[in-house]
This record gives sequence, structure tokens and C-alpha cells, in this order.
Amino acid sequence: MKEEELNSDLLDFIEPIRSEVKGAIKNFGSPRRPSYSTHLEIEQRVREDPDLIHKLLTETGIISRETIPFTVVSNFRGSIDGKPFYSASILHEGSEKRYRVMARDTGGILKLRITYEPVIDPEEMRLLHPADFSRLKITVREWELHNYRHHFILLISSKRYESFDIWVKASENFSSVRISLYEAGLREKRAPCLWYLRRLLLFKGLENEVKRTIAEFTE
Repeated sequence: MKEEELNSDLLDFIEPIRSEVKGAIKNFGSPRRPSYSTHLEIEQRVREDPDLIHKLLTETGIISRETIPFTVVSNFRGSIDGKPFYSASILHEGSEKRYRVMARDTGGILKLRITYEPVIDPEEMRLLHPADFSRLKITVREWELHNYRHHFILLISSKRYESFDIWVKASENFSSVRISLYEAGLREKRAPCLWYLRRLLLFKGLENEVKRTIAEFTE
């Protein structure tokens, strides 16, 4: 893995109480024409509550209109098994609510360009984007985000896709942050989902742990 792939200008905001990074790689191609699938599982225990983590990851871009769309998108949904783009337990105007942004399949040509329309629940909050929660004084008690992007090449369905999932929950003395990153169809051995990884490097020590895990990848 090249050093510049993960380098970020982010400061270390969050120092984990406990951190664990696991990785796996497999070549589904051939030695001459490799097609690597790489997977990282990251688990963090931190002192910060889910609301503060939500605010900090909004600042890095993990919580944004790039990851939680409010307009129709193509070949981009929450997950391969139907998870929403985003789901959270929030405190809004004095009451606790479950807020979700789901992906509704609107079809596509020969299933090579599938479009998805975001559906916000509850409907009365359809104009409130999660990236604005902190500014609007909406407290996030627990939350999760899911992104699945399938890449198509010249109208041919390829095996290249990216999958990113994050779950943040509060426990009695800490918050748990669980992250899954998976990318398939790579031509080289490297960390998956680099766009997302760069925006997670506010967790102190994570960059070095990821680099060490990638270096240990074996077939």
C-alpha cells in the first residue's frame, strides 16, 4: 500500500479506550489478471458519546449528502441486503424519534443503471438532513450508516463494488463504534474504500493500525 493512500490532514480528535482492526484479502482473478477483494473490520471503544461522534464525522464528511443522498442516485443504495442509507435514534423537539433514510428502487435500463430514490421517515422530517442535526440542536443517541456502490463499465455489469457500514451505540461507560469496509474488483492489494477511510482518521492510531493490517494481508 502506498503511503499517500491514507495520509490525511485530519487531527486526532478521538483517542480510543480499545481498538481492534482485522483484515482479509482474496484474489478472485488470476496471478496475471488479479481481482482482489479486501475487507477491513474496525472496532473502537471511545469515551465520546454517539452525538459527539456524529458531529465530528459530519465535519469529516462521513455524514454528508455524499453518503446520505436526498436526490435520486444511480447504482448506489444502503446495502446489498436492503439496509437504509441511514438510521438513528434522535431527540427532536423534546421527543425521541427513529429517523431513517431508505433507498427505493425506481428501476433502470437492463438493470445496468439502477436508480434509487431516497425516502425519509418520518415524512414530516423530510427536509432535515442528518448533516444539519448538530446545527439544529437535534441530539443523536445512536446511529448507523450504510453505503453500497456497484460500478459498471461500458454498460457491462462488473464485479467491482464498495460497501461501507458504521454502527455507533452507547454503553454504560463508553460508546462502541463498529466499521466494515469491503471493496471488490481491485487490481492491486490495498486498503478498501479509501474515500471513507481518509474521513475516519480522526480516531487516534487508526491510520497506523490499518497500514499494519494491510501489510500483513496474505492470500
